[in-house]
Amino acid sequence: MKLKEKIIGAVGILALSLVFLISGYLINKKDEEAHKQIFTENQQESIFRESNSKEKGTENYKVEKLEKNTEKNNTENKYIIVDIKGAVVNPKEYSLLEGARVRELIEAAGGLTAEADENSVHFSKVLKDEECIVVYKKGEIQTTNSINTNPLEVVQGNKNEKLNINKATLDQLATLYGIGEVKAKAIIEYREKNGGFKSIEDLDKVDGIGSKTVDKLRDKVDIK
Repeated sequence: MKLKEKIIGAVGILALSLVFLISGYLINKKDEEAHKQIFTENQQESIFRESNSKEKGTENYKVEKLEKNTEKNNTENKYIIVDIKGAVVNPKEYSLLEGARVRELIEAAGGLTAEADENSVHFSKVLKDEECIVVYKKGEIQTTNSINTNPLEVVQGNKNEKLNINKATLDQLATLYGIGEVKAKAIIEYREKNGGFKSIEDLDKVDGIGSKTVDKLRDKVDIK
């Protein structure tokens, strides 16, 4: 009887041991799976961050490159200031890209008027900074003073020929540096009132014209 009880007790202890072993195994397995899941999630997050970092780096590089290209283009795009007068819709100063031609200036000014003499315009001429272009009306060139046998040469800045301020027309005077139409009228009024200019320095006596302007005009004008 005692032997039977011992056997039953031993079997019970063995069964409990197996239960504990199995329970421990299952718990350890769950812990391992949990650790694996955490590791996997951390690894995926690390990969995601690295990928985002690369994408941001690429994006920053593209933005930086675009900014540099924009700065380069802005540096390369030089502008000139040119003036247009006469038979155009909106005669005034315009800012154009360096290398622009007379045709582009006329288009910027709204085009020619119906009175414009197209035959007097050199449309393909390349413009220069501070240049002034005058578009004559039909028949106007033939009636200008004989001092200007080729009006376009003087108007468009022939550096080898000086403009006679005692004989020049209003349009011709207006093409001079720092003059314009208003001061050109003042020059004509002065020479009519005083019998012409006796010297280039007399320009300083004209309303609105200072000594600095006279100095810049000294090599461009003459009195005879």
